[in-house]
Amino acid sequence: MRESVELVIRGVHLLAAIIWFGGVIFSTFVAMPILRRNLPSQNLLAIHNRFRVLIRLMIHVLLTTGAMVFFIVAWNNGFFAGNTNDDFRFYMLVFVAKLVAFGVMTLFWGLYSSVYRRHLEAIPSHDKTYRSPSPYINVWRGLILVTGFIVFALALLLKN
Repeated sequence: MRESVELVIRGVHLLAAIIWFGGVIFSTFVAMPILRRNLPSQNLLAIHNRFRVLIRLMIHVLLTTGAMVFFIVAWNNGFFAGNTNDDFRFYMLVFVAKLVAFGVMTLFWGLYSSVYRRHLEAIPSHDKTYRSPSPYINVWRGLILVTGFIVFALALLLKN
């Protein structure tokens, strides 16, 4: 029973990570560039706001299930009984690094989202043409991807 609960929690965690990071990649590189050519800025703003709600939910799910997974690993390794070994210390170090990278990635996503949203709000509603965003928006988007790949690499390191 305990193993099945752990698998469900890890599965929900993985699914939330796929939805969040995959959604960020899909939205920034596929959906928004295509929609920019065909929709006015007010519709882009509405789509972006809907996507933000989903992303916020996934961030909360990731943090909650990540804490549960950490607790399960700590419990299985006897951390609460005072039994720690070098493997678990390495796991904790990588886990904290992954948590920091996730926090930085979330910060970059928040900055990207707010700057992009402000850009869309600044375009007058009667103006049907899309104006190219400032290069700073693309910098935040690139930083999201770099930190996302760092989180992914740390997750792979935790897996082994």
